[in-house]
Amino acid sequence: MSEKLRFEDKPRVPPLATRRKVLEAAADLLDGQGYSNATIEAIAAKAGVAKTTIYRWWPSKAAVLLDLFDTIGDKTILDPERGNVVSDLKIYLNALLSLMSGTIAGKAAAGMTVEAQSDPAMKDEICAHFSEFRQVVLNQIVDRAILQGEIRSDIDRRQIEDLLIAPFWYRLLIAHEPMSIEECERHVDAVLSGIAP
Repeated sequence: MSEKLRFEDKPRVPPLATRRKVLEAAADLLDGQGYSNATIEAIAAKAGVAKTTIYRWWPSKAAVLLDLFDTIGDKTILDPERGNVVSDLKIYLNALLSLMSGTIAGKAAAGMTVEAQSDPAMKDEICAHFSEFRQVVLNQIVDRAILQGEIRSDIDRRQIEDLLIAPFWYRLLIAHEPMSIEECERHVDAVLSGIAP
């Protein structure tokens, strides 16, 4: 394969100014008018760009909102690297709780989850996205804990991560039930008690 083809295969990204305007418009609409009113048309009008400009860089409303979600999440979900799996996981889940409960990203995620129930293509897109969201951070924490002997090494890492995160996503995105910091911390303690060496 030529260098030219390899270059053209790289994902294209919108100009910074365009991306900022579109994501700020989406956030403002979500916050002020709710998920159902944050349409591509409304986002384009508020951002002062053409609908075709949005569709050039984001193929759907879900793509815009997932970009917004990631932009906020990238600043919130970091590896604490405290050197202790209990502390690291509690900080990680508390940060995730803060993202989902205290930012516009949570409204975006909740709205997309509801809409996805009647849109199979959107369901596939957002389920894959949320299952992978900040997975690298959780991978790092779990891998470090296994290496340090804080978690059993005979259990598949994916199973460990599902035990930690699946109930969390269910509570917030499916059941739409609030979750407290204390509940997050008790959840970490309960899971770790079953997978400790």
